[in-house]
Amino acid sequence: MAASNASDGLKTVAKAVAVLAFVCMLHSGYAAREFLLYSKSIGRQDLTLPIEIVLECLGALGVMIFAVVLGVGELKPVSYEAEMKRYSIDGVFSRPSFQVYNHRGRYLRPSRSAAPAVPAAKD
Repeated sequence: MAASNASDGLKTVAKAVAVLAFVCMLHSGYAAREFLLYSKSIGRQDLTLPIEIVLECLGALGVMIFAVVLGVGELKPVSYEAEMKRYSIDGVFSRPSFQVYNHRGRYLRPSRSAAPAVPAAKD
């Protein structure tokens, strides 16, 4: 029970850090746009971004990647054997979409009480 609470707390912290990193990325995008608008308004030809904006964006990206990886939790096995342990052999080979219930058996052996389904050919 305590391990579950610790894991939930870690996921909550990871989500909060990811949201904070996302806000930092939005801020760096806003700062880049403002810088470019200001540079164009004063007629500056060199439109390279300042290193502070680039570092803010890259730092926020790194923190976001770390937070997302930290908050993922326990991964499930992706091997074929682990997947097949969940099913029985009947469930694996069951194909309900291929089962036909309206087949030609009624024409091969019609019931005696009903009229023949296919009219007799005239000679």
